[in-house]
Amino acid sequence: MFERKVRIASEALARGMSRRTFLRRTGSVVVTGVTALAVGSLLPKGAARVEAGNLIPSTPNCAPPGPYCNIGTGDLSGCHGGHCFQHLSNGQVTTCHVFYIYPVGCWTSAGSGGFWTCCDCQCDSGATCGCAQFSATPQTLAE
Repeated sequence: MFERKVRIASEALARGMSRRTFLRRTGSVVVTGVTALAVGSLLPKGAARVEAGNLIPSTPNCAPPGPYCNIGTGDLSGCHGGHCFQHLSNGQVTTCHVFYIYPVGCWTSAGSGGFWTCCDCQCDSGATCGCAQFSATPQTLAE
């Protein structure tokens, strides 16, 4: 019964559409789907991402003195890797630098499958935030 319905639907599709049109549309759908997966837009928010063959955890294993540096487009968007760069505070984006609240402002922290290079940041506005970068091997960070 099911086979007959599939055969009838397939024949109707074959009669209603040329092979060239079918392949063009199918190819377009496949390319769009693969591109969306590569960009990561189909992954649920907070899911881990893959970068250079490594599975990168979605949440850094750091403890910044404030939120992660953010310029309004998400956590770590105000960072250049693990380096402090900018942060949105009181509606204004300000420049940030390493905050030496301890003898060192940056350190390496073990995470699942690798290491996080973490930095505490202090911004010109007086706000504090943090930056992080994931690596499969421990890194040293020189400012």
